Amino acid sequence: MKKVMLCLILVIVTILPLSVNAVRNDQTILIEEYMEKAIQEYQIPGVSLAIIKDGEIMFQENWGIQSDGSRVTTDTLFTLGSVSKPLTSLAIMRLVEQGEIELDHSIDTYLPTFTYHKNDYKNDITIRDLLAHTSGISSFEGLKISELKLRGEDSINEAVEKLNNVKLNHEPGEVHQYSPANYLLLASIIEHITNKTFSEYMESEIFSTLDMNNTVSNYEAALDLEYQPGFQSWFGRPIKSENFFDDSGVPYGYIASTSNDMLKYIDFLLEGGELLTDQYFELYTSPQVWRKEDMYYGLGWRISTKKNDEFFFHGGETPDSRAELFINRQKNYGFILLTNKNNFSEVLHTFYIREGIKTILEDNRMPDIPKSNYQMQWITLIVTCALAILILFNLFRLKRKVIIHVKYWNMVAVLSVILSISLIPILTYLFDAPWRTIYSFAPDTAIFIRILVGILAFYGITSLIIINVKRRKRV
Repeated sequence: MKKVMLCLILVIVTILPLSVNAVRNDQTILIEEYMEKAIQEYQIPGVSLAIIKDGEIMFQENWGIQSDGSRVTTDTLFTLGSVSKPLTSLAIMRLVEQGEIELDHSIDTYLPTFTYHKNDYKNDITIRDLLAHTSGISSFEGLKISELKLRGEDSINEAVEKLNNVKLNHEPGEVHQYSPANYLLLASIIEHITNKTFSEYMESEIFSTLDMNNTVSNYEAALDLEYQPGFQSWFGRPIKSENFFDDSGVPYGYIASTSNDMLKYIDFLLEGGELLTDQYFELYTSPQVWRKEDMYYGLGWRISTKKNDEFFFHGGETPDSRAELFINRQKNYGFILLTNKNNFSEVLHTFYIREGIKTILEDNRMPDIPKSNYQMQWITLIVTCALAILILFNLFRLKRKVIIHVKYWNMVAVLSVILSISLIPILTYLFDAPWRTIYSFAPDTAIFIRILVGILAFYGITSLIIINVKRRKRV
């Protein structure tokens, strides 16, 4: 009997690892095939993907090129977009654990020179409010001070000065409004408390501790590591972008890292480490404000509390890059996806890829790849062309007419001029974003909108001139 039991145990011990390895090999093949199809479908020039599962690197691969033509490697630098926020939050939580910051203290305690208008709201903005985007500072106000391309050690202070005297539009602590301003203020608080620049603090206290030696938080350091700007998208086609790197935007969008370094951060997120004790790590990854269904926003994280599907993650984008960081501690895996192309109309592409990788790792099956959709660009282009043809036709008719209905043609001309003046303000209101943001993240659509404005203005002014000339001739 003992021999039979020993044989059974030996068989289990031998076969189980083989079956686990077989599953992993299958998943690796699926991921490779899936990524190649997704990259081709979404026309992404350069990609780096790294996955940790059960304490080991189960997959790490790179595809394509940077904007200078060099190959993407595991040490290629990508801007992280809003994946920067969890790293900034980690720095804050470290200071909280050290007793330098209290989560529920007013920011006035740490930034006495920064002022904001409460608009009769009662609560002060707290550190927790900034982390969870419940400060009452609107998304629009935050975007006004983003993508400014400020450079140098004083860039964060410069941006905070531009934000000074901002008006709140909600009671602090009550409404989630995703705003870059919140993490800009957190970076300024770090600078005031530590007497270091944000970049210096992140380097000495966060990146060095995690052995993330190729992760940087300022433009000069990025250049030293041969950082290359990414690509913007025109109808899906990648076009090399101008350099958008913004030192003042580092705490919420412009930390730059590599897949090798992000693996070390993922390992910390899965296993813990010396940066935070278990108590503060739990707080760091805890849900704070409800968003929808089982989704919450935490202290720099998007969090799913769905039963049997709990995870935390964050996506990120700059005008020329997109990233996805995903962590599932229950199922003991995490991954980082770094890409070097972006457009507002392509915001779902890396989301689809992220969900595809999740499906392969959890269900061991090949997911579908949704098709690209450039409907927004095509609609804008068609409207622009149709309007141009219509206006040329109307101007031709107006010029040839001997007798015209002056009031009617004047009204149409004036309305065209008014629409040309008000079109961009209307769009910024509808998208709840400044024009600079729209132009940075959707340059193809923005160009067509500018052409539309020019066409409307040209039609209105030209029509008024023709009407005036005809009126004089009649007199």
